[in-house]
Amino acid sequence: MLLSATLTHVSLATSVDYQQLKEADLSKWIEWAKIAWSYYDPGIGVDPGIGLPRASYHWAYFTDWDLGGYIIAIIKAELMGILPRNGEWGADDRIEKVLRFLESRMISPYGIPYHVYSSADGKPSKKDIANVSDSGRLLIALAILKRYRPDLAERIDAIVRRSNYEFLANRTDAWKTTSGFYKYYVAQGFKLFGLDKSWPAQMALKEFDNIVNGPHVDVYGVSLPKTEVTSEPILHMIFELDVDEKYLDYVKRIYEVQERRYKTTGKYTAWSEGNTGLPDVGVVYQWIITSSGETWKITPKSITPIVLTKVAFGFHALYNTDYTRQLVNYFINKNEGRKNVFPYSLFLPRKGFIEGVDENGRIVAELIDKTQVMIIEAAYYTLKKKVLESVDVMFEKPSTDIIPGKVVQLRFTYLDTTPLKHTCRYNVTISGSTTPHVMQYSSDMACNITLNWTPPKDDIYHVAVEIIADYALFNKSVTKSFDIKVGATPTVKEARITDTSYPNRVHPSEEFNITASVWYNFNTTEPMLLTIIVKDKITGRTITQANPINVTGENTAIFAIKIKAPDKGDTLHLTLIPAYYNGNVWLELDNGATEIEISIRESQQTQNTMTRTIIKKEITHITVTHSIVIYQVVATTHTTTETITEHDVTVTLMPIAIIICSLSLLTIAILVLIARRRRSSRPEH
Repeated sequence: MLLSATLTHVSLATSVDYQQLKEADLSKWIEWAKIAWSYYDPGIGVDPGIGLPRASYHWAYFTDWDLGGYIIAIIKAELMGILPRNGEWGADDRIEKVLRFLESRMISPYGIPYHVYSSADGKPSKKDIANVSDSGRLLIALAILKRYRPDLAERIDAIVRRSNYEFLANRTDAWKTTSGFYKYYVAQGFKLFGLDKSWPAQMALKEFDNIVNGPHVDVYGVSLPKTEVTSEPILHMIFELDVDEKYLDYVKRIYEVQERRYKTTGKYTAWSEGNTGLPDVGVVYQWIITSSGETWKITPKSITPIVLTKVAFGFHALYNTDYTRQLVNYFINKNEGRKNVFPYSLFLPRKGFIEGVDENGRIVAELIDKTQVMIIEAAYYTLKKKVLESVDVMFEKPSTDIIPGKVVQLRFTYLDTTPLKHTCRYNVTISGSTTPHVMQYSSDMACNITLNWTPPKDDIYHVAVEIIADYALFNKSVTKSFDIKVGATPTVKEARITDTSYPNRVHPSEEFNITASVWYNFNTTEPMLLTIIVKDKITGRTITQANPINVTGENTAIFAIKIKAPDKGDTLHLTLIPAYYNGNVWLELDNGATEIEISIRESQQTQNTMTRTIIKKEITHITVTHSIVIYQVVATTHTTTETITEHDVTVTLMPIAIIICSLSLLTIAILVLIARRRRSSRPEH
């Protein structure tokens, strides 16, 4: 059993590799997002008259949770390029319809919205009032809308004030309707609009701390908190808000326990809240764990577990593992298959993704808005992750020689393989290495620019580029630097210590040797004097200097330096600096220096030997050239040991040892002879 558990754990650790995620196929994600967005075509998931969403194709009503999801879907679909910004049923038109509804909708006598509204006419369906979960979700969406459309900020703030969400935020009983990760997620919406000053709201914002510090339960070898745990709120939290590493760790656990259930039972597992497609129960919550510690619990009624499409796509965007790929392919095949199969083709349009499939293979033939929103969010998250990981800037300088006083064009290209819409701000600084020339250039909006520049004189100029790409909901900064040679090539003077050899410990006042290899590159035909200056690292005092040698061009020189140790025990901290002579003074090349430490030990009279380790230190310099030169230093240490004998007593002790051994053997032989004689004199029985 232990072996089996160990093998299972190793298998899972291999498939869930969070540090080296495989790159998703961006074109597939765009296609999936288009399918999900098609649910919101007028007459399918949106009323063609007033433009309000339907929570389900078969249910023409919506809550504030549904309305918030619709707003987020509009924004991210437009930013991915699958929804036009302008025109009828473009992003701006759809948002305007939603805002007009929020500015004029009927609200309850308490000053807060009703729970459910009709998609057909915008009127409340019942007299129940909104809860904190639905309200918090809408507030998160409105905060995202403010960032996407700053020009709408005043209207949005007025809508929030009109809806009196502060009344909900301040009521303790209102927060009792939610708990666990749901509670922590929706509390963020109240915080984003400054509605978190009351004690109930403050306690809701501490819910994640309570989760982390509270009791935990082992589920398939994964430690999960003893609270309501399911996938939906944690996925929305990551896709819509900023989270820290601690939160991401719990998301990983919630994913991993579902994969482990599949590995153990052979049943696909992707749990959350969802529609059942059954006549006797509409929506169920599939809890991986509950506040009482029960696992794999479905409420309000126990049914055959449903594998939910939105959860598969959500975790696929996060981790892109073998398991998530299996799940996504499974749902794509199921979704495509149902489009041409009776009776699904009869009562479901060929739009969007189905809600899921239960463990017996029954298709949950419902088109639900929450599933489409999650897939759109997952696609956007994947594209955003690609931007943050891989965008770059390319600098194209003229292929011909650059002449002082002549205008040249410097081209900069922002490289982004995603279709996410963005604008750029460039800050470019050009400065000479020896010439007092500094030029600064700024550009807004354009992401590919051409800069006209006139270099004043021969020099190597340093070009520093900073690009801030604005993607509406997030920014990405890229900083690069390049060198441009103008006119004649200046003299290059480089030298670096690449290898040293020295003892790790010496006696006080002992003379010892340091051997050092120096790589140099002097772009001149005239010989130059090269040396190594040895300094005390702590005081900066020069201790000694190697005998100079004449060098030209590029090569490696080896120096042997004799040093006398101080007259008392301590640790000698030395800095070895290559230097060249310019005709007047020695110029030190600090960027090519290295540091060593040597221990100074007093002689021990009671010890016959002292062990000395010879340190061989290799410093490998890797030079990468792509218009800009980057130096990366990797140090490795190898040790060899030699023994220095102070008083060799072997010669003195050897004769004595031989005599003692001989006498011992003679004594043993005599005793054996006597014993045999005594035994032979005894009578036999």
